[in-house]
Amino acid sequence: MPPNFFDAEGKPPRWLAPCLAALVALTPFAIDTYLPAIPAMAAALGVEVAKVQHSVSSYLLGFAVGQLIGGPLSDRWGRIVTGTIGLAIFIASSALILFANTVELLVALRFCQALGGGFATVICGAIVRDLYHGRDAARIMSMIATMMLIAPMAAPAIGATLLTFGDWHAIFIFLLVYGLLMMVLVRGVLPETVSRFRRARRQRESRRSMLKGYAQIFRTPRALGFLFGQALISGSMFIYITTAPFVFMEHFGVSSATFPMLFGSCVLGLVLMVQLNIRLLKVFEPRQILLAGMGLQLLSCALLLASTLYFGKEQVLLAWMIPLVMAMGAIGIITPNSAACYLEFFPRISGTANALYGASLFIFGGVLGGAVNAVHTGTLVPIALGMLCCSAAALCMALFVARARQPIEIEERALRM
Repeated sequence: MPPNFFDAEGKPPRWLAPCLAALVALTPFAIDTYLPAIPAMAAALGVEVAKVQHSVSSYLLGFAVGQLIGGPLSDRWGRIVTGTIGLAIFIASSALILFANTVELLVALRFCQALGGGFATVICGAIVRDLYHGRDAARIMSMIATMMLIAPMAAPAIGATLLTFGDWHAIFIFLLVYGLLMMVLVRGVLPETVSRFRRARRQRESRRSMLKGYAQIFRTPRALGFLFGQALISGSMFIYITTAPFVFMEHFGVSSATFPMLFGSCVLGLVLMVQLNIRLLKVFEPRQILLAGMGLQLLSCALLLASTLYFGKEQVLLAWMIPLVMAMGAIGIITPNSAACYLEFFPRISGTANALYGASLFIFGGVLGGAVNAVHTGTLVPIALGMLCCSAAALCMALFVARARQPIEIEERALRM
């Protein structure tokens, strides 16, 4: 890091959080901006809409793989080099998608695009862990989460606007330009937080040693409690996301114009709770707020299921929305604190740890969301029950595996890694 990077009090500058949030927002933009264009893309490629939707799944898979590979590489080569490689892959793939003329090529290029996106965004959590810890880390995670949540709200509108001025190619031109801007950010603004000594030491180690970081994580039971607890919370969110079109447009019969407002209300709840979390961190420890957030989500999911069973097929929209917004909002005080608690155990392999953390959210979320879709009964019961089970299991992981009631003590062995 440059010697003038820190301010007069020895703290990282305030502009770092919005810069990291802009980089993390790469993935929400890459996923959500082109969703309104999927029917047009299917028509242009001469295939069914379902086949183009496979490009969403390929992106989620590629992003998880990119994080798992990019995390250890960022510990070995440094944050900036890894981010640069990832953005180069993302930019090249975005450019090639403009010339895709088959759905198979589109799906393959979206996987490559996501691979680069995983490389690029995995460095953000690692940089936070390199520079902050404890309450400060949770506070910065909350600030990043607040700004990052704006991307999923704005992305569909951006995509729809671009479609009015051109065809689906305009959306990927936007992603190409955004990737170029992030390259300028990584190369010219973000600091390298892995010292030359640490990089040189890790580069002398064998490539197989990169996997030792993952082995260390799986040998740390308390950290796994926070990791899998958050993965289950992510599962409850993905259950909602994947079933939202059915819930609102089919079950409740709302129009496509009203759907974004109802969907966005949960995102607004998340943003408000993240802001509350920043203030709570001035008084409480992250692990204490985490338990309160999980308790709130469990209560909300229980109310959601009770409402579903009580009203049955005559479910009232307001009776569904109130506990749903509460459940989704609780994630705003769960996620930043679980990330901070988990990363606290791995100060020397924060890139690897953050990679597994990010990948697990998408893997668990995708699997659990797909599982609920697989048992679709035409009612809201599987959705509410699935969210309740995820929330209850997550609280059990935090209480009995992570032992979140106890202070976090980092082992000396971990510090030497």
